[in-house]
Amino acid sequence: MRTGGPQRWAVELGVPLVVHRPGPRVSEDEILGELRGLLRLHRPARFPTGAWLARHGPPGLAAAVKRTGGGAHWAQVLNMPAPQPARWTDDLIEAELRRVCAGATRWPTQTDFQAAGATGVRRAVYAGHGSRWWAQRLGLPTDGLRRRRTGDD
Repeated sequence: MRTGGPQRWAVELGVPLVVHRPGPRVSEDEILGELRGLLRLHRPARFPTGAWLARHGPPGLAAAVKRTGGGAHWAQVLNMPAPQPARWTDDLIEAELRRVCAGATRWPTQTDFQAAGATGVRRAVYAGHGSRWWAQRLGLPTDGLRRRRTGDD
């Protein structure tokens, strides 16, 4: 039996040939250096998303970050909050609120959320259960928090 290259096998099997070109080999130290420079310049409150890195970083940085563990890994390396998730679940909201509210004795203000780089979770809270519900769940006082309006009022 004669062997052939990838093109021959693709034709024989009737599948498209997808050629993945490897990205430039970049060391983790080089990625870390690029990230530190970029984060020092822009000062985001949390690790940026891949789309943001692709827009603001040097060519290939977003792909290198993805190839070497992703945003959550690099956020941990740089000791900063991970990128905002694309979809907020109750578990993710709770974990982020516990980070934002660590040591708090009251529900955070809009300014507190902004300072913590947590405007995304703030929006998720108000789009979902609401601040009173989450404050109760976290054991924070609900004094001064408005009641949710329902269609029954």
